[in-house]
Amino acid sequence: MEGAPLRELRELAWFQRNLDAGVSTLHLDDKRLIAGDWDGGIHCWDLEGESLWQQKTSNRVSSMTIGGDNLFAVCGRDIVCIDIASGDLRWNVELEGSSDLVACTPDGSTILATSSIFDLEMNDFLESTFWRFNAEGELLRQDSIDERPWAIEMRSDGVAFLPLGRPRCGMIRAAEDGLHHTPLPTDSPATCGFTGESHMVIGHADGTLTAVDDGMVMDDDTYTNQPGSIESISATEPGFLVAASIEPGAAGAGFGGAEGVARAYNQKGRLLWQIETPLGRNIEHVVYGPVIGECTSAWVSSWDDRTSQTKVCSIPDGDLILEIEMGPRVNSIIGNSEYLAIGFADGDLYLLQGDLLSRRLDSEVETELDEHRSAMAEKLRRLRTKK
Repeated sequence: MEGAPLRELRELAWFQRNLDAGVSTLHLDDKRLIAGDWDGGIHCWDLEGESLWQQKTSNRVSSMTIGGDNLFAVCGRDIVCIDIASGDLRWNVELEGSSDLVACTPDGSTILATSSIFDLEMNDFLESTFWRFNAEGELLRQDSIDERPWAIEMRSDGVAFLPLGRPRCGMIRAAEDGLHHTPLPTDSPATCGFTGESHMVIGHADGTLTAVDDGMVMDDDTYTNQPGSIESISATEPGFLVAASIEPGAAGAGFGGAEGVARAYNQKGRLLWQIETPLGRNIEHVVYGPVIGECTSAWVSSWDDRTSQTKVCSIPDGDLILEIEMGPRVNSIIGNSEYLAIGFADGDLYLLQGDLLSRRLDSEVETELDEHRSAMAEKLRRLRTKK
């Protein structure tokens, strides 16, 4: 997968915007792009780049979701409800601790948010609280546990599933009548999770991947025993992508002791390909992106405390399509079959569109071929002149 040249992101983008603070989270659908930032700003554009509205909240926006006509976001200590059409603030409720996750039913009638308390001396989370609201912002239920959840999936009936960290690990089923704990096949703490079109995939600190469908663990041993702590997951119709970090010298680190590994799997959990990063460069984001040419793309973003690097590979063979290198860190990246949005720590935000990206890459290839043909023609002309 060598040989793809570095590209300037601004030359490939459908549009570019710059926020006053670093991008913290993104939402992308078939109508709009929404960005939350570290200062509590929420910004909404249509897919042509026209600004639709902006809203200011109390602090860093950590998570967003859309249900019905509303956007629900957790920011700082608060959860807010915003009218998705106008950007008007409908309600705001203060939580306890730092807000983490939010999910809702498709119609927005039930919302579940989580918050946590972090102890600096112990360097660990002491308590997490689950907050269940109705569409009007009325608190329906509040429950607390010792563990922090690291992902959330909510069904249309309002039941949610959340994988946990230490001490209990496992998974919580959050329903109207309270919280119910379910063990998972591994007692390793969850580190992340992602809900695809058919099921949820959970990553664990010991490298295990657990697939959950409608709250039931899918029995598939091929998902387990992958080396490295799972840092990021993305799932879609072709399968799922996984980013892992491996300690130098550990089994599975690969030749030279790679610190970051990105792996692509098909829907049945079979490994299709993997790429590694050099020691000191951690892979922080993996996501499916738009179709480029005729192939779905996989975007793998890494960071080495100096520069961010994003490799774009084709599915299912892993061939490198292009490589992007930027100074700022990638804070959030989200994609679908047509668009991909990528937000940086300096507030830069780019939206890329698959067809335009394909045309620009093709035109660059044609330009390089034309330059090569011209150079060869000039060389032949000089040889003929010498005769």
